[in-house]
Amino acid sequence: MNNEKIKKYAILIVSVFATVFIIWQNNEDKITSTVSTDSQDEANFFIVNGQYTVFDEEGELSSVMKSDEAKHYPSRNNALLKKPNLLMYREDNPPWRLTADNGEYDMNDENLTFTQNVVITRNEELETPWTLKTESLTLLNKTRFITTKQPVTISDSFSILKGTGMNAWVDDKKIELTSNVRGNYAPE
Repeated sequence: MNNEKIKKYAILIVSVFATVFIIWQNNEDKITSTVSTDSQDEANFFIVNGQYTVFDEEGELSSVMKSDEAKHYPSRNNALLKKPNLLMYREDNPPWRLTADNGEYDMNDENLTFTQNVVITRNEELETPWTLKTESLTLLNKTRFITTKQPVTISDSFSILKGTGMNAWVDDKKIELTSNVRGNYAPE
C-alpha cells in the first residue's frame, strides 16, 4: 500500500513539474509582435472631403480635384486619394470628368494615377454620355496628356470601341487606342 501511495505521489509530482515546464517553455518561445513605426512611411497630414482648384496662366479655370480622403507621404512626396473626382476644363467645350476608386498624386512631377474602376465622362448632361472605362491610367498634369496600357472601352449612344492601351491629348481633343482595337457602330 505504501508503494502504491508513493507511486501516485510520484506521478502527481512528475505531472505537476511537466505541466510547469511546458508552460514555462511556451512563455519563453512566445514571439512578441512589434509593429515597426517608421516615421518615414507615415502620412504627415490628411484631408477629408477636400477640393483643389487649378487655374491656367490666363486665370481661367483649368481643373477641380475632389476626393473623399487624401493622405500625404513626405518620404515619397505623394498623396494617396480615395474616390478621386477630377473635372478638366477645355476652352469652350464641356469638361471631362475622371473618377476612380483610388488615386495617387506624385507631387514631384505632378502626375496623377487613377486606379480601379476608372471612368472618364464627357458631356455628362446627355442621356447616354461619352464614357471611357479602364482599370488604371495616368494623367501627366503639366501637358494634360492621359495614358494607359490597360484594356479600354469607349462608348456613347451609338458606338462601342475596345482596345488595349490608350493615349489622349486633352487640349487637342485627340484619343488614340494603341492596339487590339475593335468597334461597333450602330447609328440610330
